[in-house]
Order: sequence, then structure tokens, then C-alpha cells
Amino acid sequence: MSNEYGQQPQHGQQSPVPGFAPPPQSGYPQTPPGGQPMYPAQQQPYPGGPGGYGPGYGQQPGVRPGSVTGAAVLGFIQAGITLITTGILFIGLFGTVSVQGGEAALGWLIAIAQLAGLVLLIFGAVQLMSGTSRALYLVGVILELVICAYYLISFLAIDTGGVVGSQFEDMKNALAVVPVIFAIMPLIGLILALGQATTTYVSSARNR
Repeated sequence: MSNEYGQQPQHGQQSPVPGFAPPPQSGYPQTPPGGQPMYPAQQQPYPGGPGGYGPGYGQQPGVRPGSVTGAAVLGFIQAGITLITTGILFIGLFGTVSVQGGEAALGWLIAIAQLAGLVLLIFGAVQLMSGTSRALYLVGVILELVICAYYLISFLAIDTGGVVGSQFEDMKNALAVVPVIFAIMPLIGLILALGQATTTYVSSARNR
């Protein structure tokens, strides 16, 4: 039988019932009027830019950098070494408490400075790791460097009493090496504490 347009229905194809749309066929998607095929909507990109990464790609804010940890560890080690040398110095000063004069006063001054340095290093390292501040740590390492410089000058200025010999000179040179070795860790800690990574970490911790 023919439809209302006069065309014969093809074999195996049912005539559409008036008022109802024909069922969709399986296979390729139906082509809408106009001849353009329908495609699924494109997936929206991830938020944060065309690259698909969110804001702050890279080092996360608030993460402690290795320079901060390294400086704090060096501060704790230096404080432990200073504690030993300060204890020895105080024992020597208490053993010669009857001695009066400028040398005794200078010895007490150095002992108190070393004690202050180790306290500053301990509390400064704790504050540096938390990002609160690095001021105490910087003061502590600078004070340690000043003390090492004092010992270096003192050992180099030792008077051998006019005795010339390789044994005395070797002993003097060996003593001069000791403060240089002690100054290595505070110097490295100072460089790490003043680095860009440490500065960024402390600034971000203050803004939190």
C-alpha cells in the first residue's frame, strides 16, 4: 500500500503510525535534519588552565624545604658540640675561681657567650623548622662564628716564649685548625638559612 506521499514502503519496513515517531535504529547515530551527524558533547577540561593542572603546580605551599631541615639539623649538632666545650670551660673556670684578673673575666665572658649561642641555636632551629622565624637561628650561628674567630686569633697569637722548634709550631697549628673546623657547620647553616627556599618557606608560614 502507498503512504500519503504516494511512495511504496520498502520490504521489511513498517509504515509509521500517525502521531508516533519511528523507533531509533541501532548502529550509527541518527542524522538530524540538515545533514550534520550528532556527536557527544566534548569533555570539559579540568579546572585550573588548559594544561589540566590545578593552581600551585609544583612545590606545594607550606612544605618544608630541604634547606630548612638541613640548617636545623646542623644547628642541633653545633649546639651539642658547644654544650660539651662550654661544660669543659665552666669546669675550668670554677677550678680557678680564686684567680682574678682580665684573663679570668674574659674566660667567663666567652663561657657565657657559648652558653647563649647553644640556647639560641636550639630554640632558633625549632622556630626555623616550624616557619615561625629565623631570627634566633641567624643570631645563634653568627655568634658561633664570632666565637670561632676569637679562638682562631687566640691560638695564632700564642707566645711560644722564644722557643723555636717544630713541635711547638705543629701544636700551635693544630690548635688553630680546631676553631676552623667548628666554624664549618655554622657557616653552612647560615648560608642555608639565608637561601631563597628558606625565605619563601618562612614568608608563607607567616601568611598562613
